[in-house]
Amino acid sequence: MIRIRLGARGLGGVRFAVSPMGSAKDLLRLVGFNPGTLTPSWRSRATDALTRHRLGLLAVVGGGGPLGYAPDFLRPEPPAFLTDIDTALHQIATTPQERIRYELAEAVNGHSWDPGSGHPAPRQLLQALGRGEDHFARRLADEMARFWHAALKPSWPAIRTRLEADVTARASDITQYGLAEALNRLAPNLEWRGGELLVHLRTDSIHRLTLDAEAVILTPSVFVDRALFCAGEPPGTPAPRTPLIVYPAAKVDCLPPAQDPLIGATRRKLLAELSQPRSTTEIAKRLYLSPATVSYHLQILHRAGLVTRARRSRHVLYQRLGGMV
Repeated sequence: MIRIRLGARGLGGVRFAVSPMGSAKDLLRLVGFNPGTLTPSWRSRATDALTRHRLGLLAVVGGGGPLGYAPDFLRPEPPAFLTDIDTALHQIATTPQERIRYELAEAVNGHSWDPGSGHPAPRQLLQALGRGEDHFARRLADEMARFWHAALKPSWPAIRTRLEADVTARASDITQYGLAEALNRLAPNLEWRGGELLVHLRTDSIHRLTLDAEAVILTPSVFVDRALFCAGEPPGTPAPRTPLIVYPAAKVDCLPPAQDPLIGATRRKLLAELSQPRSTTEIAKRLYLSPATVSYHLQILHRAGLVTRARRSRHVLYQRLGGMV
């Protein structure tokens, strides 16, 4: 369990952020550590980007290794509600040397790879690090830029719309129910209790940490199904960062009506029907629409990255992207 103790000042420092680089980091982590939770289209898109652009070092560092931990400097602390991609890449490229040494020491010595269990750190990582922390950071920033443009940029407008709508919904929860209840609603393993924000880890996790914080950053993601704790350390950690918690963005059909014209009433109904794969004909019958109308809207949703499609036998089946986690 992770315990974050927040006093009155800490509660005043709780804020939300939408992070394009965080989304890329979450996608990399799933590709490397748990690819089965991704839809086939996302898995194919991400692995193709890593292979085609020869992003081997990024795959190793961002994927997290067999024990799961992926260094946090690939997810820079968001300085604002929405940080542009160039700013985030600059943050990665200029990560302090002591921060890189600290995080990679944690990874190499048991968080990502455990030499004593037959899972030593990959040679590619050690060779790249041998050229110095500054070179290491610049190379990873360059590889992350190429991964972002190849794998995530085409779908980012739709993902951003969903993440911003999620934060709007959380703001409404705070207004109606108070901050404590809103925090309890973020994720099944996140809990506000007795002045502490608790992140319940998986039963096989060995991590235990209690820290005092004057702020917490909360950022939604479409690539997680439970809260993840990132970048919060006890006093004395090199270049300490604000505790950051990634939580699962609400499903599309759970969000309030969007203001973006991409998601009108008809398309929201279509997305609500696509929690499981369905054909154009099946959806048309369920919603009492013509197949031509359904096909038109599905094509737009597919181009926006909100639905996937796959051919089975003589039918093309659609499913909303929210079903991937």
